[in-house]
Order: sequence, then structure tokens, then C-alpha cells
Amino acid sequence: MRAMGIRPTHTRATPAASIDAGDAQGSLLHIRDLHVDYITAHGPLHAVRGVTLHIHRGEVVGLVGESGSGKSTVAYAVVRYLSPNARVVRGAILFEGMDMLGLPEADLHRLRGRRIGMVYQDPNTSLNPALPLGEQVAEMFRYHLAASREAAVRATIELFERVNLPDPVFMMRKFPHEVSGGEKQRVLIAIAFSLGPSLVILDEPTTALDATTAAEILELIRELQAETGIAALYITHDLGIVAQVARRLAVIYAGEIVEEGPADTVFTGPRHPYTRMLVASVPNPYRTGERRRLPAFAGAPPNLHLPPAGCVFRFRCPFAQEVCAVEATALRGDGPHRDACIRSDKILSEPLPQPVCSVRAMPQRAQEGALLEVSDLTVHYRRSSFLDQVLHRPAETVFAVDGVTFAVQRGETLGLVGESGCGKSSLARALVGLEPFTGSVALAGRLITRVQEMGTDYRQAVQIIFQHPDSSLNPRQTVGAIIGRPLRLYDLASRASVAHRVAEMLERVNLPPAYAGRYPHQLSGGEKQRVAIARAFVVRPRLVICDEITSGLDVSVQASIVNLLADLQDAEGTAYLFISHDLNLVRHIADRVAVMYLGRIVELCRATDLLQPPYHPYTEALLSAVPVPDPGLRARRVRLSGALPSAKNPPAGCRFHTRCPRKLGPICEVQVPPLVEVRPGHWIACHIGADTLAQAPPIWEPVHEELGSG
Repeated sequence: MRAMGIRPTHTRATPAASIDAGDAQGSLLHIRDLHVDYITAHGPLHAVRGVTLHIHRGEVVGLVGESGSGKSTVAYAVVRYLSPNARVVRGAILFEGMDMLGLPEADLHRLRGRRIGMVYQDPNTSLNPALPLGEQVAEMFRYHLAASREAAVRATIELFERVNLPDPVFMMRKFPHEVSGGEKQRVLIAIAFSLGPSLVILDEPTTALDATTAAEILELIRELQAETGIAALYITHDLGIVAQVARRLAVIYAGEIVEEGPADTVFTGPRHPYTRMLVASVPNPYRTGERRRLPAFAGAPPNLHLPPAGCVFRFRCPFAQEVCAVEATALRGDGPHRDACIRSDKILSEPLPQPVCSVRAMPQRAQEGALLEVSDLTVHYRRSSFLDQVLHRPAETVFAVDGVTFAVQRGETLGLVGESGCGKSSLARALVGLEPFTGSVALAGRLITRVQEMGTDYRQAVQIIFQHPDSSLNPRQTVGAIIGRPLRLYDLASRASVAHRVAEMLERVNLPPAYAGRYPHQLSGGEKQRVAIARAFVVRPRLVICDEITSGLDVSVQASIVNLLADLQDAEGTAYLFISHDLNLVRHIADRVAVMYLGRIVELCRATDLLQPPYHPYTEALLSAVPVPDPGLRARRVRLSGALPSAKNPPAGCRFHTRCPRKLGPICEVQVPPLVEVRPGHWIACHIGADTLAQAPPIWEPVHEELGSG
């Protein structure tokens, strides 16, 4: 992707006289025995301890682990982007023969971007909000390659075309806030790959994106890596994604590498208990309709202010014995696949202590009738900006939800999936009375046609758990006050018994009763989400709406939250409306699935029916975007045209026709397809006939060729 007509310059290498060159022979990047501390008010936090890692030219290496495991610290140490309170205690980092830890600042500035590219998780923190996108990218060419302004502009246009940004010339004039998250991430990828660096570090580049957008970004990264032969360090907690991009894998836990080896070998035969549990925590959509409790980790990661002796994972390991507290654990093994478990050869044949359960049948009480019936529900916003008010322009209408009809059975889990902007959260907010609506909602036969008719009984019976607990938990109140407030609001407990009910609820969500005295900022993300779940369940609701509550969580935390919801449902008979853009997770836990696109439901069926056609073309695209946690499988990608249209001006006819790869013709543009039952319990809104939709080839199929590159 090197820009035409621009001659690159080279960074002067600083000899690494103190490092044995034999250790790094054949490696582009060699990290040896790296130790990094963060100086805090409670003493040094030993974030990275003894990490050794190498990357060959053209190789893609995945670094996988939970949040706080030290992944980003390793990456930032390579380019010396560590925070001011970080200290490299010991170790060495060699890149292209240069000692990165001893490189002068001037050489380091020239090397960043030029020889090592970076793509961060959140593009909003990487792009300057005060400069147009084109100016930010052109500046890179002028700084690193001394290009003229005209040459830099031409190179930027070429870049934007290569990463499939729409209308590159127009895009150059846009500011970051005027483009989507996926478009901003494409700009960052263009910057990272443009100068032909030897190494690109990708730090969770798709975590905050929808499944379809993430799949497109992932495909772009694979194409660019194959085209340029650039080596890459891919950092993520998403095993499904790393399985598709990395040839080799390193698993990090609490600052230590616990397993390393070829990606296909690690995924199909993980040795370390931590890796085994990570792999098992991700549902595999290729498997049968089997539904099980996902393996979940007990306890929490160790306190890295005082790292434990012996195996760092022993406190959470289901196979730990006394010897694990004594013997140090270093990577061991003669071949390329190594692990840091002294008992791995003894426990490989032992199953993880999580029972596998058959598919949970639709609850018997569902035969008593629907719990919640939604009929022709519509949510339209009238929004006006400050500029509209100054210019006396009429407010714009946002068609968030447009004529949605469905039912939630008693005790079932109905999954609701779709991209961001499809109206899922607007629907959820309307169902709990946070947004006005037209149409009707009936709870156990009681009809409600407007928000004002939702009385105390309804609001108690229908609870909601939001995506971000930080924005839904009052930071000025203790956990006990947060959970206890609904009890007082609905007069469900006396003042004297509130504390007892709160302690009881904390135990039910697997939190110590002592947490009642803590504040939200003293809890981890998973713990805060458990508090939000406790607040919803303390009033014994009949329906709980879960709005993207696992989005952004580590797979291990996600598994524990999903298991907790299943346990509470089994105990209480509560029904769920589980909203997510992760179709893989929804298919795994839901009894039925509704697929929503731009304010309308386009498919509704049993979760097991999603394993084979017929399915709506949009559902087909969502399924093909699921990151499969198995390098031996490949998805048949269904590419969508363009971006999601604005809900301010949705397309006429079938709203999906502007992106549909199977569009029939004018009928799709002018006529709204009705929701038709194509087989018992399976409804699809599409002009294409069910027989034709049923002929779609499989989404997933095994692959046998060697994965990765280099």
C-alpha cells in the first residue's frame, strides 16, 4: 500500500549490544523476559512479569487474555507508549535489530507509524476531532515521507479507496464525528498500513463494532496483511476473531504467558486450564443445537501488587492441587506448542467441571398464553438541533421503531438481534415506559396503549438491565442503597428487612454481602453488571429486558453473566427479552430469535431454526459475520452494500433492499414484504420465496488448508 510517487526514508538503527542476537535470530520482533510495573498509591503493580514473545516477518500472532491481563501493556512497551507511572523493570525488546528500550526519542518518533503501525480499540481517542480526516492522514505523509501537499492528498485519496471508504474525496473533508465507527476504524487501518511498516499492532480493533462491521474490518485487515506481507500483533479477548486472523497464539493471564503455539493446535487441543476454559466459554455456532451452561471462572484474578507464588492461575483453576502453590510455572514443551501448567499432561483427559445440558425445551407454562404481547408498536422521535432552532427549521423525525408485532411467552427467552441503529434499544425503552409509543402492549392480557397507563404493577413486573452499568448505577450511592431502592419504591419490604433482602440478593448474584457497603467505582465491570441484575431481580419481575448487557465484556465474564441469568430464570420462571448484536450468543441462549432491521422485524423463529435455511438475507449476513472460535471452520461471507440507512429517511418498500445482495427488482423498492410463516413457528418478511431461500448453501464449512500467512 505504499503511496505512489513518495520515496520512504529509513530510521537509523541503534545497536542492541547488551542483547544476545542469537535469542532474536529470524525474528522481526523479539520480547525477552519483559517486566513492567505501574507505580500506584498502594505500591508497585506488577502488570507484566517475564513475558517472552517473538514475531517473524509476515507472521500474524494473536495475544489473547482477559481485561487486565497485560496485553496492551506489552504492546505499548514495544513502542514506548506506556503511561507516565509505568516502569520497565527489566527485559529487552528488539525490533529490526534496534533496542527499543534504549532508542533515542528522535529515532523513536520517526519509527512510530513509519516502521510500526498502530490501530487502537477506540478510534475516537486516536483521531483529532478538530481536523478533517483527509488532513490528518495527509499530515502523516508529509511528516514521515517529506511529501508535498499535492502528493500527500493524492496518496490519501488512494488510501481511502483501498480501504473501501465511500466517496474518498468527500470523506477527506469530513470530521471524525461525521462518520460511523466502522469508517473511522477504516481510516486508522489505512494510516497503519499505508507506509509499508514491518509490523502493525492491532489493539482490540473490532471490540466496539457491530458484528457485520467487525467482519468487514476483519476481512480488510486480512486482505491488507496478505497483500503487503506485514507482520501483525493482534490483541483481543475475542477468541472467535483471533481464530480467523492469527497463525500463532499466545495466551496471557495476570501478566504471564501461560500457553503458546500454532493457532489451530491451541484451539483444537488447548493444554493450560485457563486456555481450555476460554475456548469453552465461547459458543460455537457450527455445532448442533446443543445448549449448555458455559464454563465460568470462579473467583477473580490475583492481586498483582503481591503476585502469588507458584501458578498464578491456581486460585481459579478447577484442577489445582497443593503442588501448584509451590512450583514455579514457566512455559514448557519441546515443540512449538508450550504451556505453563505442571499438570497439563495429567489433566488433558479430564473434562472441565461444567455439565453439558441438552436444549432447554420451551417452558410448559408457555402453553398458558403469552406474557407480553406487542402489537404494531411504533416509536418516532422528533428531534431538533440548536442550528435547527436558530434557523427556524422544522424538527426531524426519526423512525426508530415502525409497526413491530411479537409476543414473549411466559418463562421463555426471546432474543432480539440487529445492528446498532436498528431500533432495538428504542423498543426496549418503550416497553418500560421510558419512551412514548403508539400501538399497544399487553402484559398478561392487560392492554396498554400509552406510557401513562403503565402503573406501578406493570413497572414492577417489567424490569430492564442496561448495557453500561456505569451510566445506570448511581455513583453516589452504595450497592446496598442501589439494590434496596426498588424494595422501598414498590413497598416490598419494611425498612428493617431491606438490608437482609439486599444481602440475600447479593448472594444470589454471586457477590459477597459485604459489597453492600461498596460504591460502583470500587467494582469491576462484571461485578457492576451483577449489581444491575440484582437490582432488577430484587422485585421478582415477570419479564426482564437485557439490553446489550454482555457487550464489551470478556468472554469469561460474559459466560458467568449468561449462566447467572439462566440460574435466575430456572429459579424464578422469569421471561427475558435479550437484546444483542451478537447473534452467536443469542442463538446459544434464546428459545426464539427475532431479527430486527431499521425499525422492523424481518425474521422470527426458534433459535434452532437458525442453523439451516431458509433465513432472511439480512439474517444470513448476520450469521456469516459471526466470528467462529475454530480455525478449522470458514464462514461463507455475505457482503452487504453500503452502510445502514438513516432512520430519519428509511428506504421505501423493503427497508433492506438498499443493501440486499439478493434484491429481486422494483418490487423490493416499492412494496413492504409481509411477515409470512414459511414453516411452523418460523416467520420471514421477504419477497423471495421460501423455497428459494431454503436453497442457500451452508454458512459454515470445514477448511483444510493452512491458515495464516508468512
